[in-house]
Amino acid sequence: MRHSTLLVGRVSLLAFLMFAAFTSATAQNTQKKPSIWQQMKDAAKQANQQGQQPSQPQQPGQKPGQKPPKAGQPSQGKGSAINDAGPFKPPAGTKIDETVLAPLQQGAKFQVSPHGVHVATIATDGSRAVVYYDGVERPKFDEIIAQDTNSTIAFSPDGSRFAYCARAGNQYVVMVDGKELVRSSESMGGLINGSVCQLGFTSNSKHVFYFSSVTVTNPSTMTFKRFVWDGKASPPMSGETDFREVAISPDGDHYAYVWNDPRKQKPWMLIVDGKPAAYQGGAPQWTNDSKHLYTQKTAAGSGTELLFDGKPLSHAFQFRVYIPPVGDLVVVAVTGGTNFHPLSFLVVNGKKVPGSDTVERGSIDNVVFSPDGKHYAALCGDLNSHHYVIVDGKRGQEYVSIDKLGFTADSSTVVYKSFVNSKTFVVVGDQEFGAPMGGGGEPVIAPAGNRVASFITVNGNPSLLIDRKLVPLNARGGSDLSFSPDGTHYAYFSIDSGNGHRLVIDGVPQPQSVLSGDYIDLENPGGALKYIFSADSKHVAHFANSPSAPAHGIFLDGKFVPASLEGTNTKLAFSPDGAHLFWIHMYGDQPHRLFVDGKPLVDFYATGNPVPHWWEFTPDGRLSFLAQDDNSLKRISITLSPETSLATMLGGDALASAH
Repeated sequence: MRHSTLLVGRVSLLAFLMFAAFTSATAQNTQKKPSIWQQMKDAAKQANQQGQQPSQPQQPGQKPGQKPPKAGQPSQGKGSAINDAGPFKPPAGTKIDETVLAPLQQGAKFQVSPHGVHVATIATDGSRAVVYYDGVERPKFDEIIAQDTNSTIAFSPDGSRFAYCARAGNQYVVMVDGKELVRSSESMGGLINGSVCQLGFTSNSKHVFYFSSVTVTNPSTMTFKRFVWDGKASPPMSGETDFREVAISPDGDHYAYVWNDPRKQKPWMLIVDGKPAAYQGGAPQWTNDSKHLYTQKTAAGSGTELLFDGKPLSHAFQFRVYIPPVGDLVVVAVTGGTNFHPLSFLVVNGKKVPGSDTVERGSIDNVVFSPDGKHYAALCGDLNSHHYVIVDGKRGQEYVSIDKLGFTADSSTVVYKSFVNSKTFVVVGDQEFGAPMGGGGEPVIAPAGNRVASFITVNGNPSLLIDRKLVPLNARGGSDLSFSPDGTHYAYFSIDSGNGHRLVIDGVPQPQSVLSGDYIDLENPGGALKYIFSADSKHVAHFANSPSAPAHGIFLDGKFVPASLEGTNTKLAFSPDGAHLFWIHMYGDQPHRLFVDGKPLVDFYATGNPVPHWWEFTPDGRLSFLAQDDNSLKRISITLSPETSLATMLGGDALASAH
C-alpha cells in the first residue's frame, strides 16, 4: 500500500512536471508571437538585406505557393471580385438601407450636419420656400433667410438639432427642430452688421441663440438689437454687439454680455444669464468650470481693472487672460506703462512670474497650455525681432521668429520651430536641432506619449529627427511624416529616384509599397496624408501600384493587394474598430462603387461638388453616406457582414492584434 501510494505520487509529480513544461513552452510560444508590425519590419529587413526584388504580389484567395492567374484570366478565391465592374452581390449578411432625404430640384441647396449625416434641403414647393429635413417637408414660407453667403441652416455641434430663419409677410420666424420658436414683426430678417439671422447652438447642443434687429419709433425711427436665448429676448441695446461679444460658458449653460441703453438714460450693464450683474464689467471670460467670470473695466483715473466675479484683482494698462480647458492654471499677460512706453509681464494664479518682464515696447503675444492644463508656454517678443518662450517661468533662448508652439501629448515637453542666424531649428524641450535656412521641416508631435519627429537637412543630407536623434534617410528626402494614433509607430514616404515613393515604417522601407497617384481623399487632396493608420494603431494602408507588375491596388500591412487598372480610387478609410478597410472606385461616367475588404458593397452616384460631412462611421462601425439618383437625394447606411474582414482581404491570413 505504501509502495502503491509512492508510485502514484511519483506519477503525479511526473505528470505535473510535464504539464508545467508544456504550459511554459506554450506560454513562451504565445509571448514570442510577433505582432503584425514586427512581421512587416522583419520581412522588409530580410528583403532589403538580401537585395531581393519584391516578390510577385499574392492574388486575393491565392494559396501559398500557388501560381497567380495569367493575364486576362479571372482569379479564383475569396477576393476575385476586387474592382470587378460587372454585376455583383454584397457579402452575405450585409444590410443596406436607403432613406430618401429630399426630392432633387433645380436650384435647390442642401447642408449636412456635422454628425449623423442629417440633411436639410432648401427648395420650393410651388411658389413657396420650404426646408426638407431628412426627407420630411417643413412649413412653407415666403422666404428662407440665409445666415451668410455659405449657409442657411444652423446645426448643433452633435448634429442632432437644426435651426433656420424664415420670412412670412412682414414677420420673421425662427424655426428650431422643425417647430416655431419665435415669430415677430419687430425685425425683418434679423439684420446684423450686413448679415442676416445669425443663429448658433451652445457647445452642449441644448440652447439656441441669436441677435435680432429692432426698429423703434419714439420719438424717431432707429434700429437697435436684441440678444435672444432660447426664444427669450433681452431689452433693445445699442452698439455693435455680436456673437464675438457674448461669452458662453464652456458647459454651454450660461452666457454673459454687455448691454448699452439705446436711449442713453441708463449706464451700461453686464448681463449674466439674462439678469443684470451687481457690478460693471466688460470683456467677460468664463473659468473652465463655468462657475466664475473674469471681466475688465476702466479704472478711476486711468488704466484698466481686472475683476473676478466683480472683485478687483489688479490695476494696469491692459490685461489678456488665458484659461486652459482643464486644470487650475490661469495665466494673465499684464501690460503696464503707457501707450507710448508699454511693457508686459506674466501673472500665474495671482503671482507675478519673476523675470517675465519684457523690454520697452515688448509684448506677450500668446500663451499655450499643455494637454493636462498643468504647464504653460508664453511666446514673448519685441519690435527688434527678439522672440523667446517662457515655459513654467523659465525663459528660453532668443530667436528672430518662433512658430508652431505646443506641447507633447503627455504634457512633458514644449516643442516649437524657430529661426535665427540663417538657420531653422526644431526645439524639443531644451534641445535644438538646426539646419540651414529652408532645410528644417515642421515638428510633428505624436498623438500620444512624448515623441516628436521632423525632416531636417544636415550638411546637405536629408535626415529624420526622431526621439531627439538624427537618423540619415538614405534617400533624396521624405514626405507625409506622421505617427500612429497611439504614438508607438511612425511612418513616412521616402523619395527615391529609382523606386519612387515607398512607405517607411519605424525606419524600415517596405518593398511591397509603391505610392500610386490615387488620393486618400479627393475632397482634400493637398491636406491629407497619402496613407492611413487604423484608429486602434494596428494597421496601415495606402493606394499603391504593384512593385513588380502593371497593376493598381492597396498596400495593407506590408502586402500588396491588386485591384483594377481602370478608373480612380479614393476615400480609403478603416472602420472605427480597425477590422475593415473601405474605399471607393470611380469608373469614369459609371456609378461609383464602394468596396469593403476588397468586396463590392454598393453602386451609387455622388452628390456633385464635395459636401462636408457626407461620409461618417458610427461608433459601432455602421457607415452612412450621401448619394443621389435621378429623382432624389438619399442616405445610404450599411451594416457589415461578419463574412468579410482585413484577414479575408489578405487571402485568409490571420492578422495579429497585438502591437
